[in-house]
Amino acid sequence: MINIAIYSLKGGVGKTITTATLAHLYATRRSPLMPGAARNSWRRVLIIDCDPQGNLSQYFKRYGEGQVCGLRAGRITGTDWPKLDIITGNMDLYDWERTLYERKSTTNIRDIIGDIEPWEYDVVFMDCPPAMNMLTINALCAADYLIIPIRLDAFSSHGLIELDQQLQDVKAVNPELRLLGVLITHDERTQLSEEAEPILRSRFPVFDTKISRSRWIVDSTLMQIPLAEMGMNLKPAWQYRKLLKEIIVRIGQHRKDGTT
Repeated sequence: MINIAIYSLKGGVGKTITTATLAHLYATRRSPLMPGAARNSWRRVLIIDCDPQGNLSQYFKRYGEGQVCGLRAGRITGTDWPKLDIITGNMDLYDWERTLYERKSTTNIRDIIGDIEPWEYDVVFMDCPPAMNMLTINALCAADYLIIPIRLDAFSSHGLIELDQQLQDVKAVNPELRLLGVLITHDERTQLSEEAEPILRSRFPVFDTKISRSRWIVDSTLMQIPLAEMGMNLKPAWQYRKLLKEIIVRIGQHRKDGTT
């Protein structure tokens, strides 16, 4: 079972739609198998909503307002897709974060994942909040790999410093965590993006695949319908499919090199 955290200090960079789309594409057999998965694997995926806003839970119509969320309770819930399950989050996570900070909680995200049999899921995707808080630290401690989405339209030389500091903070939390790649989202050609992208690629492992700015992503979020269900011919749908294949190749290379 491979654990992947999707995290960025910036909000509005597409963390949730990235988590949701990658998970749905894999669970619905629209990609190659994850390295280490059995050839006849069911391709089962678990997504964990670590953000108190609960956007991932809302996207899959499993948000439970005013009740103990799945993450705090360690409760796995099914979705409308039989091979895709979710551990939900909501505003209750603010209280759980406080108990984690005060060390009053006897469980954490690593424990919750550790209680799951390795053969139950091929991959776990974790949607982290846009802050280095106790929920994020918990998720990063439980992760094998990290994906950082960014928007070039809000990027600058200061952004490079922030990203570098972000990675140092992550390494301090979990030295074994591997940066799988930086993902460019909301991509469109501007003078700023054309200047920033080569610099970014010279400093960090950036995915070849970029996710374009698209109204279909907005519609998918508002309608709570995965991009692939809206049509694999849609540009962001096949871009995310291409990205998932790239992720699988990179994980395979990491394993071949013995880095994890």
